[in-house]
Amino acid sequence: MALFDAYVMVDWSGADRRRGGKRDCIWIAHGPRAAARPTTASPPSRTEAEQSVRTLLRAAVDSKHRVLVCADFAYGYPRGFGSLLPRCIQGTTPPWRAVWRYLKERLQDDLSTTPGRLPTNRNNRFEVASAINEAVSGAAPPGPFWCLPVPGSHACVPQRKPAQPFAHAAGRIAPLRMTDIRAESDTPFRLFGTGSVGSQILTGIPRLEGIRFDREFAAHSAAWPFETGWAPATGRWPDHGLTILHAEIYPSVRRPLPDQIKDRGQVRAMWAWARDLDNEDRLRHEFAIPAGVTRESPDDVAIRNEEGWILGCPRPVRRPLAPA
Repeated sequence: MALFDAYVMVDWSGADRRRGGKRDCIWIAHGPRAAARPTTASPPSRTEAEQSVRTLLRAAVDSKHRVLVCADFAYGYPRGFGSLLPRCIQGTTPPWRAVWRYLKERLQDDLSTTPGRLPTNRNNRFEVASAINEAVSGAAPPGPFWCLPVPGSHACVPQRKPAQPFAHAAGRIAPLRMTDIRAESDTPFRLFGTGSVGSQILTGIPRLEGIRFDREFAAHSAAWPFETGWAPATGRWPDHGLTILHAEIYPSVRRPLPDQIKDRGQVRAMWAWARDLDNEDRLRHEFAIPAGVTRESPDDVAIRNEEGWILGCPRPVRRPLAPA
């Protein structure tokens, strides 16, 4: 039995200017399971992209259709990062949610947008990263965030990668999550440069927090695996009342469909991948506990409470033993 009625795949961007319809900007592929191909769109700003996603989710809730919503930025940071944030962890709030709230409160987008004008898409992500570095580094070299488009523009963000793992007063933070290692994706702490993903995360998580916990959608939504746990081999999953499931993707683990614009080809490929597996009743397996992770182990707890996991992340590579 298929899990979802529709799929929304988002290729995100942390850019500082309006840009759409080209490479290296936001692309969205969406459509129902019965569609032969998805509809694609390229909103020129994060605000317009969020509005588009909200419209799709509103339709799903109204029609009581289940929708899988995925974006290509990390939904969590390497274990221990949440404890670095000043006044972030309080009470029983899990680290992933504390980080989401922290960034939602501090990340400002569409700076200098004037009333009646289109969103500027400018943001203060480098200021947020610099403030975190300043708060946690103390007398040590600054980190964990690094690399700027203008070297030296923020005193607490070094241009070169800090010593890894990053050392701070309370311990060390690895540069990658467990799922990043398997998917061979870049560190979430690099903010600029070829292959960097740090800016997408800083600008993406606040939008995700806003959508997931908006009063319009909160009762119908969950984020995998933080709130759902791992899918069982049999039985109904996720919960009956859940209409919207949020999950992280990394399109580079799939071959993009032929397209003049690679980013558009990637979200089209991710949509087709999820749709095809769901039609074959095999998408459930992608939400199961990752191969090589033992239930209730430190890795399992860290993934479900802080790091998150990439949907469709490759299985661990079994390397041949060296000859004796």
